[in-house]
Amino acid sequence: MQSHIGRQAIFDRNLNVMGYELLYRAGDGATEAAVLDGDRATRTLLSDALMVFGLNNLTDGRCAYVNFTEKLVLSDFVLLTDPRQITVELLEDIPVTERLARRLKELKEKGYRLALDDYTGNPAYAPILPLIDVLKVDFLLTDPQKQAEIADKYRHSRTTLLAEKVEDRATYERALQQGYRLFQGYFFERPTNIRKELPDLNSASYIGLLRELNKPDTDLKACAEMIRADATLTFRLLKKVQTLQYYRGNSVQVIQQAVAYLGIDELYHWVILLLARDCNATHSNETVREAYLRGIFTERLMEHSPYCDKKSTGFLLGMFSLMDVIMDRPLGDLLQEVDLPQEVKEILLGTSKSPLRDYLQFAISYERWKPAELPELNVEADVLVEVYMQCIKDTDWAFRSGQ
Repeated sequence: MQSHIGRQAIFDRNLNVMGYELLYRAGDGATEAAVLDGDRATRTLLSDALMVFGLNNLTDGRCAYVNFTEKLVLSDFVLLTDPRQITVELLEDIPVTERLARRLKELKEKGYRLALDDYTGNPAYAPILPLIDVLKVDFLLTDPQKQAEIADKYRHSRTTLLAEKVEDRATYERALQQGYRLFQGYFFERPTNIRKELPDLNSASYIGLLRELNKPDTDLKACAEMIRADATLTFRLLKKVQTLQYYRGNSVQVIQQAVAYLGIDELYHWVILLLARDCNATHSNETVREAYLRGIFTERLMEHSPYCDKKSTGFLLGMFSLMDVIMDRPLGDLLQEVDLPQEVKEILLGTSKSPLRDYLQFAISYERWKPAELPELNVEADVLVEVYMQCIKDTDWAFRSGQ
């Protein structure tokens, strides 16, 4: 499995590289985002840049320009980035509202640099232009007269003018004479696609965590140390508990606090869900969501049974019952790679007559609404409805909380 990011350099007047715009790429050979969901593209781009490639590796320590949609600018997602490393680039189709202006002021106060993409002189952006640090003027969508007007207006302001989509030397020299200070376009460099192989399941840190979490006397301190040793898991754990800003000061203490805050059960759920999402070959979260819902429903069914002490087994059964679909690999091969209880493996492979398999079968039949196939469980009907509805709510929360 591979991760891809596009990168295009931004130059100053002396043709020194001052930063890079990072671009979402769907795969090898892709020359543009090729995705309708801009929110998802930016989330994927930043996640990969921070956790797969390493942002400094992509930018050589220079500033990264990243496109943000209106939704992401207004959300807390933008705050998970370091203002010393990121310039928040507003897409040209973002509507200018009072709420947006307030949000941009907040970001400026927190130290973020703001850029406005594909500017053509549209007066609709006037209310936020005083907040913009870098104004990217589109040299394909504007004529020389408009380019000169914009340059004259901002020549003595704090706003830095960037000429983008500069395609040839004549355009570059004109922009230089007009007073533009930064430059980007095919004349200097076409975007390059950078590729990195994602780690195989066998080499992932999940395996060690699963092994520790499956012990009857789980050591949370040991779990914290395993997470701290893996930059990806560290970032994602702190993102989940929203302590990234504090983490920059004291990593060991905060990771231990985050692990203790989640507790064994929640940490267990989180690790399995990350495993499913990171290795997802379906290009959709829906199957992962279905597996997570099935897992917590099976677990909570077992809470109402004589097997309450084995409820974590129920979660594993539910999640791994769809893992072959999620990862597009034979279930038998997957189960050889992960350290799961033998009882779980045998139930999933159909070689066990354990009574616990009835709880998995019940969850599957219930979600498909096949009452005739429901095994007999000592759970009242009204309790079942309440439990299942709560599981749906908890699944929605899990997928919203930055897993």
